[in-house]
Amino acid sequence: MRESVLTAPRSGSAPDVLVARPARPEDAEQIALLSAPFVEQGLLVARPLVELAAVAQDFVVACEGDRLVGCAGVAPAGNGLVVYNLCIAADRQGRGIGQDLVGIAESTARELGYSSLLALTRHGGEWFGKLGFTEVPASETREEWRTLFRPGRKSTLYRLRLTSEQSGNRSTPACRLKQTKE
Repeated sequence: MRESVLTAPRSGSAPDVLVARPARPEDAEQIALLSAPFVEQGLLVARPLVELAAVAQDFVVACEGDRLVGCAGVAPAGNGLVVYNLCIAADRQGRGIGQDLVGIAESTARELGYSSLLALTRHGGEWFGKLGFTEVPASETREEWRTLFRPGRKSTLYRLRLTSEQSGNRSTPACRLKQTKE
């Protein structure tokens, strides 16, 4: 994953400048803090700090200065790449940051030759639907994807099929993603 610059508007003022970059092991504590409210609501799986540090290379983070304001894990799942632990700080939601993080995951999936991008969530699928994802019925869930489900969580799997006709750019005027070199 490359480092990217995100600009998110503030109400009535100049946009915030956010940097999206691959996470580092030292980001694990901030990822845990960012995830905590969602874990408390039952929307994310609780992950120990040591686990987050061990899989930090799977995450892309959106940073405002030294503060992490968003994150998303991205990991292989058969012929797809799964987005997990997607969360945005409460005071930064609604600015397109999550959409841009999903866009980065989509671009990564394309670059690596995956045929689909997956998202497993307990949150309503409307948001993912707006990004072009469709719900995967249980009858169509591949064996390789079933390992993603945690017993008792009642999560739903969504899939974005990646075709050459799609642009892979999920940026909106609310939060523009500009690719930069590392």
